[in-house]
Amino acid sequence: MGWQSKYVTEFPQFARVKRALEIGAGGFTTAIELSNRFHDKHFHGIDFVLSDLALKNLKAAPSNLTVLKHDARDLELFAEGYFDLVYSVAVMEHICELELHLAETYRVLRPGGSYWFWQAPFWSCSLGHHYRHSKVDCPIPDYAHLHMTRDRLEMHIIENGSTPEVAKRAVDFIYDRPDLSRMGRTDTRGIVESSPFEIAEWRDEVDSRYDPVGAARVLANNIYNVPEEDLLYKGAKVHLKKKD
Repeated sequence: MGWQSKYVTEFPQFARVKRALEIGAGGFTTAIELSNRFHDKHFHGIDFVLSDLALKNLKAAPSNLTVLKHDARDLELFAEGYFDLVYSVAVMEHICELELHLAETYRVLRPGGSYWFWQAPFWSCSLGHHYRHSKVDCPIPDYAHLHMTRDRLEMHIIENGSTPEVAKRAVDFIYDRPDLSRMGRTDTRGIVESSPFEIAEWRDEVDSRYDPVGAARVLANNIYNVPEEDLLYKGAKVHLKKKD
């Protein structure tokens, strides 16, 4: 079983779930795996786009999986209280209007239902820029997106051997990509706390690349006013509950 599927099935009440919704299903591999393993449950998966990989995978989708191309900020196609469980993995950092998303998710959950999400990376961590952040040839220094201006970062990339085209592509991605929330841990948690949900569990994930020198650079030129504590965390695993 894939780690994302394992994450979902570890939900304590998973055995009693009848209808579940995956937000930002991507290639739909998790939704398909869960649907194939648990025939007594009906799974739904939505994503803003249906990629070529998704379309390929979905050719063999089981009958207890419903797939929809849809926006996570507006779940009006689902009735109030329709789902027992909503889950997402590495999606929340791509939703700018978190208040809308949380309100809609709350509405479509039954009383006592849960939203489980794993969010990473936060914009406020060392690799929060998202641009090739997991690649060894990433041209962006850790934390640079938090303390360098757009022009300074573009020049830094060029000065370190990349072409102007590569530099422009990187900064355009970092500063202009419309589906990055550019919110750190504190801002994200504040929005969650202000939502109708009850926080049943919030597990911070420490940034293994945390570097005091890099953090000091951020605090010396803190463009986004990132709280110092936010620099310690890469992400969070969160369980939200709709009140009975």
